[in-house]
Amino acid sequence: MDAKEYMAGVFDRASGTYEQVGVPFFAPVAEELVRRAAPGPGDHVLDAGCGTGASLVPAAQAVGPTGRVVGLDLAPGMVATTAAAIERHGLSQATVLLGDAERAEELLPGERFDVVLAGMMLYFLPDPSAAVRSMTGLLRPGGRLAASLLARSSPAEAELLGLVEQALRPYASEAGSAPFTHKLGTPEELVGLLEQGGLSGVRWADVVFEVVIEAGQVWDWLWSAARRAALETIPESLHAEARAALEASLPQDRFVLARTVRYATGQA
Repeated sequence: MDAKEYMAGVFDRASGTYEQVGVPFFAPVAEELVRRAAPGPGDHVLDAGCGTGASLVPAAQAVGPTGRVVGLDLAPGMVATTAAAIERHGLSQATVLLGDAERAEELLPGERFDVVLAGMMLYFLPDPSAAVRSMTGLLRPGGRLAASLLARSSPAEAELLGLVEQALRPYASEAGSAPFTHKLGTPEELVGLLEQGGLSGVRWADVVFEVVIEAGQVWDWLWSAARRAALETIPESLHAEARAALEASLPQDRFVLARTVRYATGQA
């Protein structure tokens, strides 16, 4: 199994609880991405790596019934969840497809978009440069690509994840880590990636989001997104024991985590 297939499986299995454990983060981050991309009425938007539709829904509302929004994701569970969100919100202008952002041009032949969204996904890709080139190739002249990445965690989050790793070490290795393929940890790396992909006028900005998590939510929060990759090595028969060990190790009932998200936009 290659890295891409593996991560698609992780997110497929996370799709049922993704952003559903009472710790909102991806939704406000996605809304800010759409605000920065600024799609307008009648625009055509591609949401690459759309997840459960956190960006797709506000983008579809922004373009209105005369626009078009296409979501693309490699995890079947994410696609199914987004399709349900499209139906629930009555967004006839939106659709979602199962597919690879690195092959976006092949999957959408002849399509051109005013805006491409790449929210919280570039660092999971084996070849983010190929993905950016493919997505840029789908932009109309003057079209915009907007990307976001988790750039930095606060000392409070680093401390929490250190406690997680220590408590779960007997059950799983690297339990506090996330399986990023490319860190893209500096603004220069992200800007360079977009410029090499054919974009100009690239601008970036960091925005801090406050995430509040109760001690009793930590286990479910870890399982609801990428960090479940490490926890999946824990035998199911030991889940209750591992959760109890984790919660017993936490020194407080509530954690406030400042998470810095980096946004970048560029023009074709």
